[in-house]
Amino acid sequence: MKSIRYIGLMMAVGMMAATSCSDFDDYNTAPLDPSQTANKTLWENISETSELSDFASLLKKAGFDKMLSQPTYYTVFAPVNGSYDANALMQEDSATLRQHFAENHIVYYNHQASGSVNERLKTLNEKSYSFVGDGSYTFGNVAVSEANLPSINGTLHLLNGEVAYHPNIYEYIFQAPDRDSLANYFRHYEHSVLDASKSTLGPVVNGKQTYIDSVIVVNNDLFSRNELNAHVEREDSNYTIIMPSNEAWAKLYKKISGYYKYIPTLKYQNVERAESFTNFPDGTVTANAAYFTDSLTKKAIASYLIFNNNDRYNRWVENKNELNTDTISMTARNCYITDPQQMLDQTKEKVTMSNGYARLVDSLAIHPWDWYAPELRSLALGKDFSSNTSVVRVDNVDPTKVTLEPGQSTLRYIHAEPTSLYSRPQLVMMLPNVLSTKYNIYVVLVPPNVDLENAAMEVKPNRLNFEVSFCQANGNLQRLKLNQKVVNDPSKVDTVYAGTVTFPVSYYGLGVATTVAPNLKISSEINVFNKVQMANYTRDIRIARVIMRPVEYDEYLGNKH
Repeated sequence: MKSIRYIGLMMAVGMMAATSCSDFDDYNTAPLDPSQTANKTLWENISETSELSDFASLLKKAGFDKMLSQPTYYTVFAPVNGSYDANALMQEDSATLRQHFAENHIVYYNHQASGSVNERLKTLNEKSYSFVGDGSYTFGNVAVSEANLPSINGTLHLLNGEVAYHPNIYEYIFQAPDRDSLANYFRHYEHSVLDASKSTLGPVVNGKQTYIDSVIVVNNDLFSRNELNAHVEREDSNYTIIMPSNEAWAKLYKKISGYYKYIPTLKYQNVERAESFTNFPDGTVTANAAYFTDSLTKKAIASYLIFNNNDRYNRWVENKNELNTDTISMTARNCYITDPQQMLDQTKEKVTMSNGYARLVDSLAIHPWDWYAPELRSLALGKDFSSNTSVVRVDNVDPTKVTLEPGQSTLRYIHAEPTSLYSRPQLVMMLPNVLSTKYNIYVVLVPPNVDLENAAMEVKPNRLNFEVSFCQANGNLQRLKLNQKVVNDPSKVDTVYAGTVTFPVSYYGLGVATTVAPNLKISSEINVFNKVQMANYTRDIRIARVIMRPVEYDEYLGNKH
């Protein structure tokens, strides 16, 4: 969340006498000083110092004359006249002036320049700056010209210039030139509330509570773990955001929206209520097609724009001493870019933020399968006919028959076993999260002796038929036969090609993913009346997964069938 302070109605509060400072510890009080400044408030000292006249005028416009007259202790770093462009700042509206300038030079409590100092101070706008030195000092890399001027309610340091304001990433989203499309997307999910616990109470006026110092918290639903999972508004974070120009956003939108084509009423086979392998009742789901396309297209774009610089996958980007992982892990869930350099090379300008970096780009070079059209893998059984199914987990895997993926130690598959000598397995596998694009469909088949404990078991190949059911663009269901009599290699875990399908409409986001989905029907070709075939093939089906690979990805990999 992002906090913004507003100066409201001031209560009439008597000023604390200088002698009362002895009631507090050294950290929260200004030291006693015989000079004239010690008996005045910070505001009085600032407004009565000729070389701070510009600073005083800016503070007054921002409403800080009232706040710096209160008995709350602050340290003020005040730039002297002529060391910065006060006239330009005076042209800013009061809210911007307050956030970007006034609050950028004030911190809570007293911070003295004495002896060796090496502190990281948080200003009222929650930016962090170094306050360092030993005899001579700097704050935010600006030299302190005169230090330790005590006031009744804090300490005043004079600076030889303005401390440069760096917006955080969230602020910059709304400031960066030619990035309105991105800004509008974030703004749509923004809402503001008063944080009463952090605000300073004022009097009750006409039955309503007022505040001397109001803290408005700006929240954005996109920050949540279920969305972008990135709190780019927090000053203590360290992110990088890729910021496409309006033209780049428009090009991405046009390209990606083609994968999110929806129709008002979509039909699907209600597999759960099916009475037989050939009799499936229809289910329907309605959707605001234009809204779904627009919303999911924009979400797809935004999901691949932010990464955490501290993530172990990503540290190499800013720290060249780190091992290059050839991968960037984006903050959105399960979003990885496996060839990120081409994306980073599109950076037109890299801007330092207070909590990371913004990379401005005019185009985004990321493979579709790494981004908005990924390979889909599923082991979602819709229903089985004429067989008993069970989920088998193999812990003692034969390494000559299967190569496990990194981090994988077990193999899991569905085993469909005929219920009798007079039946054959007929499975319906669900295909969740299908987009409106062209996929090659593969089925991964497992021999029984992949388990070392069954190494001596005799194995036979399958002979399978494949069929897919999906909704057409006109709303009607289509059953399409794919490859028939497909035989696998039983000496290993084998991936067989079931066929290629172009899905005209997207199912992503429509209800339960494993229910509102196309389905792949898999049936054994072998039956009990063909003893010759039964001698050479097995009716048992063991499926480790169904793979839906975008055709363009297969072409990139050079796969041919």
